Amino acid sequence: MSRFLIWAAALGVVVAPAVAHAQINFEKTGYHVAMGDSVAAGEGAMPVTNGYAYRLYDEGIFGRKQEMDFANVAVRGGRSWEFRDHQVAQVLCATPGQRPTVVTITAGANDFLRGDNNILLIASRVVEGINRLLNNNTAFVSSTIIDPVTGQACPALSNVTILVSNYYSIPHPIPQVDALLDSALSGFDGALRYLLQFTHVPAGSKVAVVDLYTPSLGRGGLVLIQRRGGFTSAFDFDVHPTNAGHAFIAGEFAAAWKNLQ
Repeated sequence: MSRFLIWAAALGVVVAPAVAHAQINFEKTGYHVAMGDSVAAGEGAMPVTNGYAYRLYDEGIFGRKQEMDFANVAVRGGRSWEFRDHQVAQVLCATPGQRPTVVTITAGANDFLRGDNNILLIASRVVEGINRLLNNNTAFVSSTIIDPVTGQACPALSNVTILVSNYYSIPHPIPQVDALLDSALSGFDGALRYLLQFTHVPAGSKVAVVDLYTPSLGRGGLVLIQRRGGFTSAFDFDVHPTNAGHAFIAGEFAAAWKNLQ
């Protein structure tokens, strides 16, 4: 090995730790938690970290990245009861140094896509999950979430903004199926809005519906069903957003956030 190569290798050993230790750990003033199903998890985006929740964090919508913590507890295939019974408990019973200041939610579509026709009940489970986030261990909650180790009620979130979305239009090429999908999507939107108005929102917290359905009507390129390989048969098609779809969803969440400020 030449003297130059030896010198270069030695320099690399000396410099590399210095570069790694140059990172600054900023104090965090906000914490965004994303919850729900595969749409919230980023499915359809390429890579999945182009999903709407990640975009909201990366674009600094809720605060500068240096000042924001971020976690995504959404799961592919998650249904409304899994959001209400499992994800909500996970968020409430965690004990980080800081509680979530922003929660984004997209949940419910897997229920009716997998044969549950009771749209009102699906929406009610989503709303009950939101109610538990805001009001756990109060008279507003019928079933309190308890920490399995301590046996104590997990504290509700405070001073939090919760943004919950309906779903974008899914343009199916078969008119009969398209009508069924549209009925479920519009029905879910109406049920979600109706039930949320009865949810107690404590002082300091805010809740808003992010409308994806209305502005997506008639728009192309938002859903993978319209892309090559996204449609196989009447009941075999991809309902997830494209990269453009996730960008659209992130934009609607950002607009809803701005309207609350």
